[in-house]
Amino acid sequence: MTFDYLAIWDHRDILIDGTLKTLLISAIAIPAGVCIGIFVCLLRISDRRLLRWPAIAYIEVMRNIPLLILLFMVFYALPFYGVRLSGLTTGFICLSIYGGAYFAEVFRGGVEAVSKGQFDAAKALGLKYGFYMRRVIFPQLYSYVFPPATNIALTLIKESSLLSMITVAELTYAAHDINGRTFTPVETFATIAVIYWGISILFLNLTSRLQSRMDVGPIGQQIAIR
Repeated sequence: MTFDYLAIWDHRDILIDGTLKTLLISAIAIPAGVCIGIFVCLLRISDRRLLRWPAIAYIEVMRNIPLLILLFMVFYALPFYGVRLSGLTTGFICLSIYGGAYFAEVFRGGVEAVSKGQFDAAKALGLKYGFYMRRVIFPQLYSYVFPPATNIALTLIKESSLLSMITVAELTYAAHDINGRTFTPVETFATIAVIYWGISILFLNLTSRLQSRMDVGPIGQQIAIR
């Protein structure tokens, strides 16, 4: 068996465009998912049922359905109700809200790892909920949430490949395009596997440097998603 990598090189512009689209999607969906996760976490740990139960329902739904089904529901089902979204917009929304559920549980685990006495002390001082969560509790969460949040973010980068199923021209879609032109499945998919691996290694290196600057300890690795 011979490997015709020249066919891949001749279509490198498609691969480059697909890689850039994957990076763009990830760069938007991950921060959006983190923001959603923080917001849902605050609802999830609230003492008020009207706030807590919708957050629990959202988390349970997102964690127990495949991302692909969510993509199909938004992209193919919503048009029947007059809502039409582009594949790219659908991808941004679905990845963000899907990842948000997992980020929310990571943040909840971090909050619960903080000593309960600190909550009691903040309340005893008369600090408002939003203030002591923002200035007392959340600054302590880095060591607890950073490692698992990094794993979730990396998973979202790889899960972005599912967007090819709704015609988003990201990296996996680019591979299908090249394979349809060249009929070289081994070379094509081996190439994008290497590209995904490179993106993952680059992302892990960047987060590792950020983790070192933030002086994050290994204790964060002990926080499990509940």
